[in-house]
Amino acid sequence: MIDASDLSNLNDSKLTARIADRDESVSHWNESQRCFEELYNRHAKLLLAFLASRVHRSDLDDVHQTIWQRIWQFLPTQFQGGNFRAWLHQIARNHLIDMSRRRRRQADLLDEQREFSDGRTAQPDDNLLETERTQILSRCLERLEAEMYDLVKARLRGESYAEFCSRTQMPTARAHKLFHVAKQQLSTCVEHALQ
Repeated sequence: MIDASDLSNLNDSKLTARIADRDESVSHWNESQRCFEELYNRHAKLLLAFLASRVHRSDLDDVHQTIWQRIWQFLPTQFQGGNFRAWLHQIARNHLIDMSRRRRRQADLLDEQREFSDGRTAQPDDNLLETERTQILSRCLERLEAEMYDLVKARLRGESYAEFCSRTQMPTARAHKLFHVAKQQLSTCVEHALQ
C-alpha cells in the first residue's frame, strides 16, 4: 500500500497497473481509487480541452464524465500498457464517433417521421411545438448511455424484448430494468427542458 503523497511520483503505467489489480482485495480497491484520482488530476484538463472543440458546451461535462466512467470500467481489461494519454484520447474519439452516428440515426428516424406526418390539419403553432418537442427528445436520447439508447430505439422500431435480448445477448430482466431507467431519464430530461 502506498501513501497518497507517493502517487505523484508514480508514472501512468504504474498507476494503471495498480488500478488493474483493484478486484484483489478491499485495500487494492481503495488504492485503485486513489490511483485513478491521480490519473484524473493529470489528464482531465487536457481531455476537457480536447472535448471542448468537439462537443456542444451544454454536453461537455456529461461527455467528459462518461469517458472517465468508461476508462474506469475498461482499464483493467482493455488497457495493454503503453501511453495512457493516447489510450484515453482513443476512448474519447471512439465515444465522439459513436455520438455522431447516433445523431445521424436519430436525424434519419426523425426525417422518416416527418415524411409520414400529415401537416394539413395542424395549426402553425402546433407544428412549431411538435418540432421543439422532437428536438428536445432527440437531445435527451443522445444523453442516454449507448446500451440504453440502443434498447429504446429497438423498442420504438417495434422490436420485442425477446428479439432484442436474443440479438444482443442481454438478459431479459436487465433489458426491462434498463428500459424502465431510460424512460425515467428521458421523462426527467424532457420535463426539465420544457420548463
